[in-house]
Amino acid sequence: MNKILLLFAFVVWGFSCTSQKTTNNKIQQFVDEFTADSCFYSAGIGIIIKDVEKGKILAQHNSKLALTPASSQKLVTTASALEILGGDYQFKTLIETDGNIENRKLKGNLIITGGGDPTLESKYFESQQNIANRIASKLKKLNISTINGNILVDNSYFKPSIPRTWIWEDIGNYYGAVPNAINYRDNMYTLYFKSGKAGNKTKIWKTVPHNTGLEFDNQVLSSEINRDLAYIFGGNTSNLRRIEGSIPQNRNEFKVKGAFLHPEFALLDDLKSELKNNNIRVLNQKIKPRTNRKKLFEIPSPKLKEIVYWTNQKSVNLFADQLLFEIAQKKNEKADWKTGTNTINEFWKAKGIETKYQNLLDGSGLSHFNAISAEFFSQILTDMYHSKNYDAFLSSLPVAGKSGTLKYFGKGSELVNNWKAKTGSMTGVRTFCGYLKNSEGKTYIVCILINNHHCSSKELNNKLLKLLIHTYNY
Repeated sequence: MNKILLLFAFVVWGFSCTSQKTTNNKIQQFVDEFTADSCFYSAGIGIIIKDVEKGKILAQHNSKLALTPASSQKLVTTASALEILGGDYQFKTLIETDGNIENRKLKGNLIITGGGDPTLESKYFESQQNIANRIASKLKKLNISTINGNILVDNSYFKPSIPRTWIWEDIGNYYGAVPNAINYRDNMYTLYFKSGKAGNKTKIWKTVPHNTGLEFDNQVLSSEINRDLAYIFGGNTSNLRRIEGSIPQNRNEFKVKGAFLHPEFALLDDLKSELKNNNIRVLNQKIKPRTNRKKLFEIPSPKLKEIVYWTNQKSVNLFADQLLFEIAQKKNEKADWKTGTNTINEFWKAKGIETKYQNLLDGSGLSHFNAISAEFFSQILTDMYHSKNYDAFLSSLPVAGKSGTLKYFGKGSELVNNWKAKTGSMTGVRTFCGYLKNSEGKTYIVCILINNHHCSSKELNNKLLKLLIHTYNY
């Protein structure tokens, strides 16, 4: 009888193994067919598909190959921020004075001390709107009707800089905004153009906000091409911005967005206007700033998990890079690009994840010199799956057919609500990294990095969709 039971168990075990092997081989077959496509004849591809609960790799292709990740790099940054700083962490902007309040007069300077909050007046946070009005209202509640000195900004928290490896075409444009001690309006301004007949020069007739602190050399032409092909060139060593390219012809207010050099200028302008509206006079007397300060009040940011949400949902470069700087500041008291990336590498290395084969140069993925492997991404995603911060991390990821950068991807397919991932895209680069819940409810980690493909975005999307649907069904 025991021999019969043993034989039966052996048969069941053998069937189970065969079934599992067939499933795994099938997923590997899908991956092999995908990578053999002529679209990827000269491409670099790294893929890994992993059962996160069992920790078992189901399929892979060059999974150790370090490739340009584009915005999928934000997964590493946001995961690190949640783990190092915590989901409830908040940035703080201080409103201080070096004087005293006497007889409704602030006898000294009003000082706005930046703490790196990237959300002040950000379009992503309703709670952070009308900041200048809030400051003025709180000063009024403190019974201040006159400020004898000046309104000053203290942006000594860290020095802003542009990574050496960002390309010239990105620097100066809105998505190339860099972290500052005082960030405002997503560090972005808008130029309003008027265009005429194709081939003629355009005119800039308005900037919002009015005081950008910049000068513009407009070389933009009107064009028959119906899209924005205007690029703003200029770095942090000059306030001159040269704008080249074209915009559609015969437009009265075509908008082109750029990155601030000094976002605090816009905050100061808005605040002065709101102080006037609230009948608070600023005498602008030359009162030498003193080192002794008193905090009048502070403006906290939303919780870090909320910032992480928008960082991944809308792929906000400024938020990701600001998180990188804050990690560096809090762990090593030095906020810059190198300290930030080194701090992240040290953190994951201490958790047993090898980092020496990865190349991190910023937090957003804007540098073309970033290089990360599918395997490294899968290890981060595995660690986060078992983290107390998993819910906050998962909820930040775009959802297929529903939200963020995946809102239209896989719409109407089995992937809807089942594929949650961070995408990355730049010229010749397409990446997807995230969690796929398959037809049986199992959670797979899927990381796909493609560099130098030779097909259209639409064609590539269809190929990726097919691979993911096949994986979902096995």
